[in-house]
Formats: sequence, structure tokens, C-alpha cells
Amino acid sequence: MEKLYKQLKEKHSLPEFKLLNQEFEISSIEEEDFLLRNIRKKILEKIEFALSILDDILHPDSGFATYNESGAFSESDRNDILEMYKRLMYFKRLSTELSFDDSDGLNAKFINDFMGEWPKIKETTLVFVRMLKESWQKDITKKEIVGYLG
Repeated sequence: MEKLYKQLKEKHSLPEFKLLNQEFEISSIEEEDFLLRNIRKKILEKIEFALSILDDILHPDSGFATYNESGAFSESDRNDILEMYKRLMYFKRLSTELSFDDSDGLNAKFINDFMGEWPKIKETTLVFVRMLKESWQKDITKKEIVGYLG
């Protein structure tokens, strides 16, 4: 797969294989046909995972954990989360569009465009994930539990 990717990398000025593999585990792709399409799909998996995390913060309706965690974020944090959510949704919908209008060139553009934003997306999402984790270091009062149930 690396050999085929190297050819595609040269043709489309793609990121290094090692970087994509480290971030999106592209070496787990079993089918080399439509390699760029399959790489886009691996990236989409990470996008959807990040969206599910952010969605729970913005709309905590799936249980006590998300209810409790959402309280760790200020209005300013929520605005930042919404901006990140919008950016990720753009790429998710772009990937959906490419599912219907697909070519190596379009997939390569998607990969390049997303990778241009990935460092900031990753860093910002990691900040939010750490805030979620830290929310569990704080005491949960009985009032919060009753408020959740009531």
C-alpha cells in the first residue's frame, strides 16, 4: 500500500504516509483499490468520533455522564465548541458529497484541505476532551443528581 500511496502522493502532493497512518491508521485499509477514497473514509471515522464528543457537550441528552460533563463548559467554551463542530460538519458533508461525486483528484483535495486544518482541530478537540476528563475530578453534589433526575 505504501508503494501505491507514494505514487499518489507525488501526483497529488499529499501528506506523508507516516503522518496519515499515525493519525488515521490508514495501514489498516485492506483494499488498495480506491485508496484515496478509503483514506478519506478513515479520516471521516475520526471526524465522526470528534463530532460525537462535541455533540454530547452541546446537546447533553444521552445520560448522566453527558449532563454532568456539559456543566464544565462556559458559554465562551460552548461558542468555541460550536465553531469546531461547524468546521468538522463541513468536512463530514464534503465527504458525503464525495461519496456521490468521487475521483482521486477530489479525494486528494479533501485529504490535503483537511490535513491543513487537522493540527488545530486536533489540538482544540484535545483541550475539550481534557476538560471532560477533569470534570470527573470535581465533586458531584446531590443537588446535581436530583436536578438530573427531576
